[in-house]
Amino acid sequence: MTKLIKSFIFALEGLKYTIGTQRNMRIHYVAALIVLLLAMYLPMSKVEVLVLFVTIILVLFAELINTAIEALVDLVTEEYHPLAKVAKDVAAGAVLLTAGLAVIVGFSVFYPYLQSLFFSLKTSETASYPANMGLAVIIVFNFFLTMFLKGWLHRVDLAGWEPSMITSLSFCVAALIIAVTGNLYIGLLALLLLGMVMGVRLRDQVNRKPILLGAALGTIVAGIGVQFL
Repeated sequence: MTKLIKSFIFALEGLKYTIGTQRNMRIHYVAALIVLLLAMYLPMSKVEVLVLFVTIILVLFAELINTAIEALVDLVTEEYHPLAKVAKDVAAGAVLLTAGLAVIVGFSVFYPYLQSLFFSLKTSETASYPANMGLAVIIVFNFFLTMFLKGWLHRVDLAGWEPSMITSLSFCVAALIIAVTGNLYIGLLALLLLGMVMGVRLRDQVNRKPILLGAALGTIVAGIGVQFL
């Protein structure tokens, strides 16, 4: 009985280690908590909840195996070796596949509920805002405003706070697409593209303030601009 308890404690230590040292595991845990909160709120069937449970466990299991392989490779050799790279890359690929599966499952399970909520919030089946040349004016205005702020902040020696032009335009365009189309599918695709842009930008930049400020600026300009269409 003592060995059983010790093995359980060691397993918990392994989970705690991955959460404390692996950023991706923390992301998976946060995503799992959000999914579970939605599962408690939405009137989901038993089968749907079980599918979500299995998917969450698969993703966490893959990340645990990936962490174990990385630790084992680092234990064997501290020098660069092509086979060590292959082992780590293949393990990371397994995590990527399970994460992709989780996205597909989550979208399939939650979409009917999100669709009903989306249409209940819409006042009509038509677009929320008309698509006209005003959209181009909003985008151009966002460009000039972002450029003005970049120049002004550079002049007052606050270059680290200059909003990112790429992020500002990306969020402005995506927000306009969501506002004009009023379509859940297109809105989700726009959000997916935004996520990809943010992921690449945050990965490549040490100073993340310009990216976050650009995202906020583009969203605010689009939100105010559509009120004038």
